[in-house]
Amino acid sequence: MKNVISKSFEIKDYMLEGALVNGFWMTLEDRENLTTEVVYTPAGGKFFGPAATGRMIREIAAKCDSFRSLLPENINCEVAFKDLDNLTYSANGKLPEIRTTEHGEIRVIYRFYVKYYI
Repeated sequence: MKNVISKSFEIKDYMLEGALVNGFWMTLEDRENLTTEVVYTPAGGKFFGPAATGRMIREIAAKCDSFRSLLPENINCEVAFKDLDNLTYSANGKLPEIRTTEHGEIRVIYRFYVKYYI
C-alpha cells in the first residue's frame, strides 16, 4: 500500500492564519498522483501586501513540509505557486528567494506523488 496515495487531507488542514480558502479542488490523477488546488484570499482586506505575500509563501511551504511528515517515506509533497511564475517548492527543500509583490489571491497546487516504489 505504500506505492499508492492512500491518505488525503481535509480542507481545514489547508487553512492558514490571515487567509481564507476561496477555492478548493482535489483531483486524483491516478493511484500515484493527487493534486489539490487551493485559492487563498486575504482575511482582512483586498490584497496580500508584499510582506504578507512573503509570509504566505513561507507558511504554504511549511504546510507542505508538515504534510510530508505525515506520509509514508516514499510519498512526497510539492507545491506550485501558480501566480508566482509557477515557483515550485518540494517538501523539506530550500525555498528560492523571490521578490514579492501585492496579490489579491494566491493560487497554489499541492501535489502528492509516489517518489519511488517499495
